[in-house]
Amino acid sequence: MVSDRSVVTMNGLILFALSIVLISGLSEKEISMLTMRAIRANLNRRVQPCTSFWGYACGNWSSSYVDNFQLVEERYVRAMIPVLSGNYSKERMKAPRLMQKMSDYFQACTRDQPKVVELPQELRSANSEWTTAVAKLRKYGLNGVFFEETVDVAYNDSLRSVVQIKMPDSSFDLKPTAQFNRELFALRSRYRKEESKVESWTLLELKQQIPQINWQNYFNELLETELNETALRLEVSDVDYLRVMGELLQRSNKTQLEEYLCTRLVTLERAARSRTSTAAACINHMRALLPLGMNYIYDQFVYSSRSQDTPQLNEIFAGLRAMFGKYLDANRLQLSAEQLDYVRTKLMGIKLKIGNLPDPLISAEFFDTHYESANFSSSDFQHNLWQALRLRTRLQHAPLLQPAAALDVRSYYVNDDVFEARNAPYFEPERNTLTVPMIFMQFPLYDYRQHSIFRSSLMGFILGHEMSHAFEHEGILYDAAGNESPIGLRIRQLATFQAALKCAQQTRTVSLKERLADFNGLQLAYDTFFGLDHNSQQLVYRPYGFDREFVAPQLFHMNFAQFFCGRLPPAIGHDMDDVRVNEAERNLHQFAIDFKCRQQSAPQSMGCEMWRPIGQ
Repeated sequence: MVSDRSVVTMNGLILFALSIVLISGLSEKEISMLTMRAIRANLNRRVQPCTSFWGYACGNWSSSYVDNFQLVEERYVRAMIPVLSGNYSKERMKAPRLMQKMSDYFQACTRDQPKVVELPQELRSANSEWTTAVAKLRKYGLNGVFFEETVDVAYNDSLRSVVQIKMPDSSFDLKPTAQFNRELFALRSRYRKEESKVESWTLLELKQQIPQINWQNYFNELLETELNETALRLEVSDVDYLRVMGELLQRSNKTQLEEYLCTRLVTLERAARSRTSTAAACINHMRALLPLGMNYIYDQFVYSSRSQDTPQLNEIFAGLRAMFGKYLDANRLQLSAEQLDYVRTKLMGIKLKIGNLPDPLISAEFFDTHYESANFSSSDFQHNLWQALRLRTRLQHAPLLQPAAALDVRSYYVNDDVFEARNAPYFEPERNTLTVPMIFMQFPLYDYRQHSIFRSSLMGFILGHEMSHAFEHEGILYDAAGNESPIGLRIRQLATFQAALKCAQQTRTVSLKERLADFNGLQLAYDTFFGLDHNSQQLVYRPYGFDREFVAPQLFHMNFAQFFCGRLPPAIGHDMDDVRVNEAERNLHQFAIDFKCRQQSAPQSMGCEMWRPIGQ
């Protein structure tokens, strides 16, 4: 994933943030000139590009800067407020009940913000056995209390839904103060250090293997139905932890358990609620909790450039895929015929989606009835919040109630446990799908009228980055259908593959898979735009009409880098943005040529391409 927090900075005199509201009538040259003005404003010419390219491309900002994700969020909000307030064409509304529910939620959010947490009625009742109590909380979105329980697809069948159970991560470990907290903290600290095997069991087998926990009570309460013990499949990790944790809870003081659960519930409610009652906060809150409804409405009433964007993105994506095919022709990793066929089949099977929505051919009735079980009010936000959390959990678990827990890919969309909506593109290995959120399809991140050098260097890199996740050391394990495959494991174990991994770790990285996606994605985008045999030393470039100073390869590098411009808050799951830019460019063998770096001033190329042919 490319990260949601990248920012574009600029000189305060340019007032770039104001100028973007006037872009609707601009020509290709004019919007490219506007992009170029932002690029120039960010440059710090006191820094040598060959020394620190991020410092050169991004170093000239002051206290005035524009966060480009914040910018597109603000434009999204401005467009959605009138729609959710009822100012839309009724004739175009194909799902009126969905629209009514979403409008009610929005109205309550902006008008009613209670200060005191009021629990749903079923959470107020005491004297529940602890597994029943945890299941009730899970219905309202609270996960990872004593164990984490999620619905995902089976590791060897991407069309079958299973329940995954494991020890919670460490994000909510309470400080070890009270006796119960100390014991729970110590238990997790102990078992977190151990490798965990994944067991595939039926519910009956789970009850037999971990009898310390009343699993029947948990699932009966959660799914509100009596389950077939042999039909429900589970993938269970951290078995020893679960057994000992069950014993701990059996002997624990009930008052301490209730205090712990209450603390967790209040924390959830605070994390989930809109932080303020402003329209902007409410819309971004709804994007996270009600993604299908918000995406559908945005697509129907706001997103006006899909007909132009779709063929352009498909063209960029097809070019990247064709170039990756050329990489495979050279077979740098010396794959066998079976392994090459595995990678090619997966490459050709990757699907590109604009927007987190189901199959475009699915009927409007699906959207109109999808949120039918939620009873939203136009005046009670607290009630709506619990309804939305309950709805999300219900929809996540709904496939389990289908015969053989079958997943309907036509109606599939990402509905995960998040409280902040996805802004950046992402790749799903189980679906072999690359999704670009519709909110991302806005200037300055993307505009179909921009010159191809800008589209290819930013969107080309982003699509290349996400595509590369299908072929790094984690993604390679999944085949074209999204199932884990022994062929992928054998590819990962090849000496040539391992050498590429080792090469990318010459300098420390927070995430090896993200570094590989940066390296391979940038190289792939560059080769796709300029050609695999491109050599800047042998070509004379003419400046583009919208800029007279920089030539195409230099603009490519600068526009890529400026996606990562801005202040440097702590990165989550990625290297710092300056590290990402400098390391990716250092790995690109043409960079030093494109900026005419003298050998003594140029950073030594890493040459860590995983798939690209040697010597080209």
